[in-house]
Parts: sequence; structure tokens; C-alpha cells
Amino acid sequence: MDAVALTPARSGQLRALLARYRRFLLYALIGGGAVVVDVGLYAVLAVPVGLHPIAANTTSTFTAMVLSFAANSVLNFKVTDRIVARFLSFALVTGAGYVVSTLILLVLIDGLGANALVAKGATLPVVLLLQYTLNKKITFATANERTAS
Repeated sequence: MDAVALTPARSGQLRALLARYRRFLLYALIGGGAVVVDVGLYAVLAVPVGLHPIAANTTSTFTAMVLSFAANSVLNFKVTDRIVARFLSFALVTGAGYVVSTLILLVLIDGLGANALVAKGATLPVVLLLQYTLNKKITFATANERTAS
């Protein structure tokens, strides 16, 4: 099978697609960094340190939240007005993700005896989708985006 050549037309389509989904892709990249911080810190606290998985999850989630908010505000959504209100909204969205991830952890670890790291991994896609949707529609929406919806 021949490789598909990146013709000027295809290159233009790719650029248009990247431009269309730039915000989501950057959110995913920042989120990936936050996940590395979250899971890495969780792994250190839950396994070698021996902190209870829920306490480790609380600490890792909060740390990742602060870093993610700062990066998304400045680099991605480029909104730094109403910073306290936006941070509180972001914290509430993160709190919703925290509640969901904690419930999943309780079911998987305490209910089913799953490995703490495997259980944490299972929470990530659910929380990503929930938080992206809420942050895009509420936390980082500009006045124009809120009235257009």
C-alpha cells in the first residue's frame, strides 16, 4: 500500500483541521502535563510513601489543578480577566472531577480490590471529558461566548 502524500491541498486541510481544534489540542496537551503531575505525585504518595489512596488523590489532584488552571488561562484560552472567579469556577469543575474520580477509586479499590495505580488510570478518561466540557462552556468562556450559546 502506498503512503498518502501530503499534497498542498492535504496540507491545507490539515492546517485547517489543526486551527479548528487548536483549543482542544492545547487543552489536551496541558491536560496531559497535568495528568503526569497528578498520576506521578499520586504514585509517589500512594505507593512508596504509603499515604491512603484518597489522601494521595486529594493532594495530586489539587497540585495538578493549580498548574493546569494557570497554563490554560494564559496559554490556551488567553483569558486573565476575572481571575479569582475563573479560578473558583475551575476549582469547582476540578472538584466535580475529584468527586467522580474518588467514587471510581472507592469502587475499584475498596469494592473490587483493584491495584491503586490501575484504578487511578481508569478515572482519567471520565474526568477529562467532564472537566473539558465544563471548563470550555463555563470557566473560560468569554462574555461573547456566553451570550452566543
